[in-house]
This record gives sequence, C-alpha cells and structure tokens, in this order.
Amino acid sequence: MNMPFKIKKAALHDLRGIALYTRKIWGKEQEGVYLKGLFACFEKIARRETRNRDLSCIEPGCLTCKISHHLIVFRWLEDGRPEIIRVLHEKMDISLRLAR
Repeated sequence: MNMPFKIKKAALHDLRGIALYTRKIWGKEQEGVYLKGLFACFEKIARRETRNRDLSCIEPGCLTCKISHHLIVFRWLEDGRPEIIRVLHEKMDISLRLAR
C-alpha cells in the first residue's frame, strides 16, 4: 500500500533533529507526542484538511502548513500525494533552507 504522502531525505533529517532536540529538552514521552502530531499533520495535508500558505514566490509549487512552532514545506506530486520537503522551525529562514 502506498503511503498517503512522500517524505524527502531532507525532511527526514529535519525530523531526526526535532526528535533529538525535543527529547533533550522535554523528554522521551514528549518526543513521541510531538512526532506523532507532525505525522498526523502530514496525513491531514494528504486529505487536504489544512490551511496552507503558498510559497511559490520562494520555490515554485511549494506550500507550507504550520503546526505548533514548525512549518511543513510540501508540494503536490502528480499522483495527488503531498511530498514533504522540509520541516522547519518557524524562526528559520525558509528561502535559505530550501536553497540547500
């Protein structure tokens, strides 16, 4: 069965960093809670149940969805699924991070 979304390697790297930071600051239980929330948001994006902001002025075809203090950057694939490109803290420079 296909996942309802695709995750790029850069986004997986972002998720690892979020997990490590969350565990260090708030503990293992909160790490699990926060990561589950992010993945639930990925699924809501796939179901088109989120409010998104257009980022085409920074990166053509990209959108962002905010959850807590993070921005999920994604684009729609031809098969109708969202491709999660990055998961960035709200204070990060999105254009700089997408250029990498």
